Amino acid sequence: MKLIDIIARKDEICFVLDEDFTGSLVLTEEAPVIHGERKIADQRPVAFAGGRACVSRALGEHDRAFGRFFLTNDDEAVPGVCYVTEISDCACAEPYPALSTIKSLNTSYEIAAPLGCDQQGRPDINLPAFISLKEQPGTFPYRFEGQTYYIFEDAVKEMESLIKGYKVSTVVVLNSPLRFGSKREEDMLNTCLHPKFEKDAPYAFISAFNMTTPEGQRVFAAFLSFLAEKYACGNEETGRINGAIISNEINLQYNWGNMGPVEPEYYMAEYTQALRLAWIAAARHFKNFRIYISLACNWNVDVGAHGYFFRGKELIDLLGENCQKDGNFPWNLAHHPYPESFDHPDFWNDRNATFEFTTRLITYRNMEVLEKYLAQPQLLYNGDQRRILFSEQGFNSGSGPLSSLMKKQAAAGYVLSFMKARNMKTVDMMTHHSTIDNPHEFGLNLGIYEYDESAPHHKGKAKPIENMVRAMDTPYEGAAIEYAKQVIGEELFDYLLNIPEIIIAPEDLSNDFGVTE
Repeated sequence: MKLIDIIARKDEICFVLDEDFTGSLVLTEEAPVIHGERKIADQRPVAFAGGRACVSRALGEHDRAFGRFFLTNDDEAVPGVCYVTEISDCACAEPYPALSTIKSLNTSYEIAAPLGCDQQGRPDINLPAFISLKEQPGTFPYRFEGQTYYIFEDAVKEMESLIKGYKVSTVVVLNSPLRFGSKREEDMLNTCLHPKFEKDAPYAFISAFNMTTPEGQRVFAAFLSFLAEKYACGNEETGRINGAIISNEINLQYNWGNMGPVEPEYYMAEYTQALRLAWIAAARHFKNFRIYISLACNWNVDVGAHGYFFRGKELIDLLGENCQKDGNFPWNLAHHPYPESFDHPDFWNDRNATFEFTTRLITYRNMEVLEKYLAQPQLLYNGDQRRILFSEQGFNSGSGPLSSLMKKQAAAGYVLSFMKARNMKTVDMMTHHSTIDNPHEFGLNLGIYEYDESAPHHKGKAKPIENMVRAMDTPYEGAAIEYAKQVIGEELFDYLLNIPEIIIAPEDLSNDFGVTE
């Protein structure tokens, strides 16, 4: 006997066994903390008939879809899943919005729309900037799981200014104590920051989400619930949010999702739970809300100190294993295929981005490897392949004597990479980062516009790449392709656009060579 599915219906949670069992089993529900104190929330006998039993979904103000469940038969554990694997009834079950282009810029609709990037936005939002544990001026209440939280009006207003106009937006959900508009409230930070977050580490910009306590999980899930309830089936006045990327580049966790030095298995136990909680919190309101893991381009190589930096491939494999063991759910992937050298835009010359599953890097050059890798049976959800966003990547145009050449390479690179992504079957977004050069971005000039201190939005002179962004998916695309072929070389352009067969199981030659992030 094995528990194979836990289904959240409108008013009940149903448990499905792999055999036609009739009789009584003991159901135990725990608060689903990871690496924290385990607490029983409810325990009762349940009657199975034909291998299925259902219990009330509500337990006071608690939605049991968030629980972790165990079955026992005469004190012997019944193996199988322990979390909800399907949410079959929700407030909104309409399809995910159909989009006419994958083209996107991480900026306001006002700047993006004239370039044809008017379909989808991708703003960053920060948990400690949005929610307070106490009522105060400039907040409004939001009730969740028996607790009232208070949402900051200014954070909502700023977010709405970034999503308004787009057909759909996917937000990057961050957990930064000092940046991204954080209100720096001590009680809130003590709740939402990971207890192992290295607050004094100089480049630990973002904390991992706190999955170790019920309070940490609850405030995180409340945030996702609020976003989905208010914006997932939104209107023209507010804009619409239909997806959330959870944290940022977690294979570089020291910087972008810090919980101190840990093994990847330890990290992914908590991160899997964050993804799962986000999905449950949001899918209750919009069935097709999409949740994404975020990865940098180091796929199968170590780029820093053990325990702080992981390989993207190992994290995907661990996520798949956790889902197979505890219960599958529809996570997706947001990947950042920056060129091998962030300083140079000519990704077509990348040497460590090969067309095989064990490639060291996944950059623009071999981005198709991701889709092929995610097509493996153990990584599917109910037979469906995960969706992919290329949610942050760009081309440095430099500032020295080769800047003019690098700007031409960036323009050509955009055309080729866009066409490669568009040819893939599961890609929904290709976001260029950034729109305007950022003088504080590690010395890189990644914008399609130069930075101008005195100009509105600091939007300065357009670079050649701006014309390429404008041209793709329009009748002017042909001219852009010809330009790109002249810069890259027609033979190489065509080769990379029509890649050879991806090698599934080559010899693994990865090592700890130095890749600079």
